[in-house]
Amino acid sequence: MNLAPRISRRFLVALAAMTILFVLLVAASVRLIVSESELSEDITEDMVWLASQGQYEAVRFRDALSGYGSGEVTAEDLQLRLDLLTSRVSVLERGEPRRQIEALGYADQLDDYRQVLDTIRERLQALEPDAVEEIASLREVVPPIALSLRDVANAALFAKRDRVAWVRDLRRNALFEILGTLVATMIAGLLLAAIVVRDHRNIASAEAALERERQVSRLHRAFISVVSHQFRTPLAIIDASAQRMIRRGTQMPHDEIMSRAGKIRTACQRLTRLMESTINAARLEDGEISFAPRACDLIELLRGLRESQPDEDQDRIELDLGELPQWIEADATLLEHAVQNLVSNALKYSPAGSAVGVRARKVGEEIEISVTDAGVGIPADEVGSLFRRFYRARTAEGIPGTGIGLSFVAQIMELHHGRVAVESTEGVGSTFTLRWPYRPAHLADAAPATTPSEAQI
Repeated sequence: MNLAPRISRRFLVALAAMTILFVLLVAASVRLIVSESELSEDITEDMVWLASQGQYEAVRFRDALSGYGSGEVTAEDLQLRLDLLTSRVSVLERGEPRRQIEALGYADQLDDYRQVLDTIRERLQALEPDAVEEIASLREVVPPIALSLRDVANAALFAKRDRVAWVRDLRRNALFEILGTLVATMIAGLLLAAIVVRDHRNIASAEAALERERQVSRLHRAFISVVSHQFRTPLAIIDASAQRMIRRGTQMPHDEIMSRAGKIRTACQRLTRLMESTINAARLEDGEISFAPRACDLIELLRGLRESQPDEDQDRIELDLGELPQWIEADATLLEHAVQNLVSNALKYSPAGSAVGVRARKVGEEIEISVTDAGVGIPADEVGSLFRRFYRARTAEGIPGTGIGLSFVAQIMELHHGRVAVESTEGVGSTFTLRWPYRPAHLADAAPATTPSEAQI
């Protein structure tokens, strides 16, 4: 269905506003994410702390040189102080700290530190405590490293302060933008929702009215089709027999009168069954037939199947009740309608004289009743449509029927929280199976015995 003409101008305006606000919200969110990314790109090790630690170790190494000359510090302690200073410088030479130092403009000094430290290490190997001039010379080499590391720490401190201030301003502006956009989006969303709900109600109301009209039209056409095809034959039989009896009057032999009257009665019964089936299916769908589960004598119900069928067909029905519980909780009247419909169909669509098997079992926690015939069968591509109202398979052409019975059976099974299934081979036969949950009956609620229903297809 084309809904474009039904979209109001107000809806389009509100939708456009929502789209613009959404774009603004996304842009503000991106800026916020960028600010978070910028903040997260700061070195994990604090540059100020690293550079300060390097400066501290440089001072301690210089003091250790003095102590070594006076005999207060051993060669091992002096080597340890040098190793600590070297390790601090090594941390600054790799990864993110190196990138930060390059950004601050101290990369050349850092490379010089390494050369100076390597030279000190070589000179330290031959250093003796009484080498006063050599010790003094080494002490003069260390202060420039300490001062340079102090400058790095100060530069890193100022850079970090400026960066934090910039990121803070960026985040604050992005949050204000997001907050404003969210408020505007909520207002526009409420307006859009109100418009959508109003338009949806109007569309739903119009579509429901149109669908009701279509259903009425379909049902009307289906009913006309049923009347024209299914009612014509019994009416023609009644009319022909009545005309014959009128023309011959008292001259008609008693046997012929009985035969004609029997045909009229059979045709009337057929019309009655057609009308009752149509009316019952419509009443069930409209909720006018209530579902009243009570204690039901299932075995007696199934044994009564033969009595509701024509005399010539009763011996064709073969019952196999097996280990079937006698009393269950079900709507006996509706359940009888369902089984009788399946049996009646099996007799009708099978060759005259062929057997129709009715098999009932308790399988697990379900009751299962299957009706098997050796009839015309159902084409495989039509099995899925078989339980639609008024639908008849192409193999049923020329055989009286309305296409209501199986739909009625499916509805009855739904009321029992069950289902109806079919297995069929065209030209071989069909098996229809009713399955629904087994519920033991409370015999105190047992309903009076039911009589076979006339509502068959």
